[in-house]
Amino acid sequence: MIKSKNIKKTLSASFTAILAFSLISPVYGDASTTTAAGASTISAKVSAKLNQQFSDSEYVTYLVKLKDQVDTESVAKHAFQKASADQISPAAAKLSVRTTVVNSLIDTAEKSQQPVEEYLKKEVNNGGVKKYKSYFIVNALAVTSTKEVLDNLATLPEVDKILPDETRELQKVEIDKDAQPAVEEVTAEQATVDTTVTEENAQKSVEESVYKDAVTPSKAEWNISKIKAPQVWAKGIDGKGVVVANLDTGVEYTHPALKRKWRGLDASGQVVNPELSWYDAVNGASLPTDSDGHGTHTMGTSVGSDSNGTNEIGVAPGAKWIAVRVFNPSTTDSILLDGGQWLLAPVDKNGKKHPELAPDVVNNSWGGGPGLDEWYRPVTKAWRAAQIFPEFSAGNTTLSNPGGPGSVANPANLPEAYATGATDVNNKLASFSLRGPSPYGEVKPEISAPGVNIRSSVPGGVYEGGWNGTSMAGPHTAGLAALLLQAKPSLTVDQLEDVISKTATPLTDSQYKTSPNNGYGYGLIDALAAVNSVLN
Repeated sequence: MIKSKNIKKTLSASFTAILAFSLISPVYGDASTTTAAGASTISAKVSAKLNQQFSDSEYVTYLVKLKDQVDTESVAKHAFQKASADQISPAAAKLSVRTTVVNSLIDTAEKSQQPVEEYLKKEVNNGGVKKYKSYFIVNALAVTSTKEVLDNLATLPEVDKILPDETRELQKVEIDKDAQPAVEEVTAEQATVDTTVTEENAQKSVEESVYKDAVTPSKAEWNISKIKAPQVWAKGIDGKGVVVANLDTGVEYTHPALKRKWRGLDASGQVVNPELSWYDAVNGASLPTDSDGHGTHTMGTSVGSDSNGTNEIGVAPGAKWIAVRVFNPSTTDSILLDGGQWLLAPVDKNGKKHPELAPDVVNNSWGGGPGLDEWYRPVTKAWRAAQIFPEFSAGNTTLSNPGGPGSVANPANLPEAYATGATDVNNKLASFSLRGPSPYGEVKPEISAPGVNIRSSVPGGVYEGGWNGTSMAGPHTAGLAALLLQAKPSLTVDQLEDVISKTATPLTDSQYKTSPNNGYGYGLIDALAAVNSVLN
């Protein structure tokens, strides 16, 4: 029986009333006047790591998390109930819920951050603060200041914790440029069966004759065929009307497999309002670009296909994409918060937020170390509440994380994240794919997808195979979510996860003898079974 995310999310705090506090005047005093009680408060709220950072630099960037946090799950639940009572359409209900969640987050941040910002503005003029930025997706601020300012902030009643702005690394992938096309091992018994023209094969032949939009099943990559995406395309379902996003290194929007699918282009191929379909939280580039290749490769696996049908690399080639660059190739917590927030409500040139333009699915082929670390949990909760499907790669082995039980990376190991592990052409778990259980005692990853010797789009308008990593597996799951949302747009995030898990092909081996398990999760994603289950 699949463990419901609704049960998982009972860990969320109860929704509290929005409170605004006033600054207490002594915090503006000189640091030398700090009382013993004040010193105790500072010590309790401030990460010890930050004190070390200040010993090396006068100005340090850190995150100030406020006490007043929105229970986005509760807000969404009540918004859904209201939408049901009003008897509005499923599409209108989703938008109403998303808007309500975003407005609640913004209102809470504006009210509780006001006194903190007033102090920071004064310190900007005094030279104590170099810069700061507020966030609403997590009621927090990123501040670059002196130690004195940090200590004063810690004494404010609004402030819950002050944390380092940690550096995060992109999941490293192995690229074998000499890799040969993947070939599945076939036993003698399988060969006998395969040479027989069964009723199923005859039906598949009929389906392959009705492909549209230059999608050629014989040209589909092995990994796309492995999860039975071509059979879904034959039903006229290819992700049309659905928007997939990624938080990654960017995307080369001029790539032939991706250009006509970017939401920033109109029907004639002209760029229109690019700021609503692309955000560069690292360098501020106005048009999508990718100097690394990782983001272009992952996006290709989600939605890519060229116009002449020779490179069918994506699971949902009819979907549109938007993207956020947050890695170059490393990043920080504040940049990841910035990117995650933009996805919830893209911002136009005038600064207006547009929750109606948020994506339906977001692929996250990145992660940190194992263990309990909830720094990104409010973001994943907000995405879920806004009905944005949060797919995360389970993570790859590294020198500091050699794998084994409980090694699955954060944030993939969060209850609100849907994690994907990597398999090869023979449905065997990749040696680099990290394992569960999660720190919450849950099965992780939830699902598996091909992640060994994957060919997809890379910068320069070309294609490249031999890419290995759970980064390559995750986009398959994101693409499947897009197919399901076209098939049944009313599906909630909880329902999407339930369908994908229940229709997966169970996978076991000598280590994991029953399913689900902490290597393969519920098994290999099966696009055809998943889509059929919602159509039927």
